[in-house]
Amino acid sequence: MAKTKTRGEGSTAIRAYFSKNPTASAQEVVDALKAEGVTVKIGLVYNVKALGKKKKSAKKAAKKNAGPKAAKSAASSNGSTATKADLIREQAKSMPKPVRPKDVVAALKERGVEVLHTHVSQILASMGMKKKKRKAAVAGAAPVVASNGLNINDLVMAKKLVAQVGSIEKVREALAALARLG
Repeated sequence: MAKTKTRGEGSTAIRAYFSKNPTASAQEVVDALKAEGVTVKIGLVYNVKALGKKKKSAKKAAKKNAGPKAAKSAASSNGSTATKADLIREQAKSMPKPVRPKDVVAALKERGVEVLHTHVSQILASMGMKKKKRKAAVAGAAPVVASNGLNINDLVMAKKLVAQVGSIEKVREALAALARLG
């Protein structure tokens, strides 16, 4: 008498065969199961194999996604869990100034905590322990020049001269006398 198949029996048999023989081809699976009395089509073998790969990759993705969350928490010396950011802050506060990211990374590595240099830099900046880069004045840059050829330094010196002489009129008279001598 023929064996009655329940729903999913063929798929279960295919999975069981693949667990014992993961490199088997689809035709090998069909032939081996036929010898055991289970009739399956080659298309079903391909589908089950593909679904098995999807499930494995989904499990890997779940582990990978859980990894960073689990890795963010690390056991501190007193046994409680703290985030990496908390550990970075704690380490930075205990170090002499100036605190450099590479020093924090090295100190935490000694404690068994792996952190990225960029993460440390961000935390230090948020704590106000990292200098903000400022645009440096370009050395040798030409001074600002007015349309009449005077620069800011000339105007500052002229203002000092007016303050010494007393008024702009007296400076003009002095300059006119200087031009006649000249």
